[in-house]
Amino acid sequence: MINVRNLYIVRPRFRPRSWNAYLVAGLIVALATALRLTLNLWISDLPYVVFFPAVILATFLCGSAAGALATVSSVLSAWLFIVPSEISGHSVYRTGLFIVGAFTVIAVISAMRAASAGLRRTNEALLVSEGKFRGLLESAPDAMVIVDAQQRIALINAQTETLFRYPRAELLGRPFAMLLPERSRAPYLAQLTAFMIDPWTTSKSQMIDLYGVRSDGVEFPIEVSLGPLDTEAGILVSNAIRDITARRQIEASLAKASKAKSDFLASVSHELRTPLNAIIGFSEMIRDAIIGPLDVRYREYGADINQSGRHLQNIINDILDISKIEGGGLALRDEMVSISETAETCRRVIAPMAENAGVTLSFNVSGSLPLLRSDQVRFQQILLNIISNAVKFTPAGGRVSVSASIEAGGAVITVEDTGIGMKVEEIAIALEPFRQIDGPLSRRFDGTGLGLPLAKALVELHGGGLKIESAPGVGTTVRIHLPSERITNVAA
Repeated sequence: MINVRNLYIVRPRFRPRSWNAYLVAGLIVALATALRLTLNLWISDLPYVVFFPAVILATFLCGSAAGALATVSSVLSAWLFIVPSEISGHSVYRTGLFIVGAFTVIAVISAMRAASAGLRRTNEALLVSEGKFRGLLESAPDAMVIVDAQQRIALINAQTETLFRYPRAELLGRPFAMLLPERSRAPYLAQLTAFMIDPWTTSKSQMIDLYGVRSDGVEFPIEVSLGPLDTEAGILVSNAIRDITARRQIEASLAKASKAKSDFLASVSHELRTPLNAIIGFSEMIRDAIIGPLDVRYREYGADINQSGRHLQNIINDILDISKIEGGGLALRDEMVSISETAETCRRVIAPMAENAGVTLSFNVSGSLPLLRSDQVRFQQILLNIISNAVKFTPAGGRVSVSASIEAGGAVITVEDTGIGMKVEEIAIALEPFRQIDGPLSRRFDGTGLGLPLAKALVELHGGGLKIESAPGVGTTVRIHLPSERITNVAA
């Protein structure tokens, strides 16, 4: 393939209007003169047969000015050495024809060079523009895919390779639909078709929520923003693609939080309404002495009011404790705690509840167990929440047993019941704040759903762990594990 630049069409070999250019042009004319004198032995006519190519060569190598100089020098050389001494009309005619032809060639070469320079500048500008466009494309924070009218991929950036995990070579020229799963192709093509009908007046940008598919077949949510590009090849469409997996996760978390809030409000309203009704009703009876002077019944009403108030206080305290733990504001006050004595205190508190429910309550906690380094109030709160929860969800005739032991890894307190039990997936729900297995409007058991989550959080605050094993219709076993660092060498 011939390199046009090597023929000096684009620019002369020597700088135009320089001494080197004029010197080379003169040497070319001198060589042409010598060649013509040599040819004179065979050709007596055609005085300018070699001077015309010499002018062309001088113009290509040295520029238009040097070409003009070569033309004048060729005429002088021809008249001095080649043209007969006697002047004739024929000689003048041929000289004039040579001059006109030479300057015409010089003009044509100059025009060619001017056009070539303009084309070169245009190409350079296009290269600069293309480089800037590619730079902008590569610097875009999102994956960018340019498609043509046939929905084929014409251009992509590095973010596209990273997002979809395809090398660039495997995407160029392929249909854009390969980046979408089957369920997203029809919505995209419908939106793209509508966009291509009139991209300039309908909207400057169209955004679509779709799903993308990576090279390994994994689908993920994306947001595609369409935009028109007017080019010589026609309207192209830019697709700015953003992975919105994190956004969807946040939305799901917000929805979950909103549902938890709704469940909490429904639960709390249910829990607060009953004791408040009792407090208001009995307090009005006492205030108005409806049944006459104060007697034993007023004391019973007063006991009911006190019990309802304490129930409300416990609910509020649980909510505050959960909030403090989640905010990192609850600190433990370590002291020497007896497992057996704390278990006995819990037994006395929960025994009336178990008796009313028809549930057998048994404790097997040895008094010889070593003391724990723990927060007495919080440790007792843990046991009360778990044991009362076990009694609450155990039908009449069932059994709840509590035991404790020291193992290699630390202290283990076990609460086992023969209650309704839970499925594996329901255990996680039971450990979430304000959640219960039954819905807040149809549940069979009262409670805010804070007992187990609060107990778990307090155990973990002690550096331990809470494990639940359960099966529907069989019962539930809750094991509280406190680390060996919490066990002292002092016996109870």
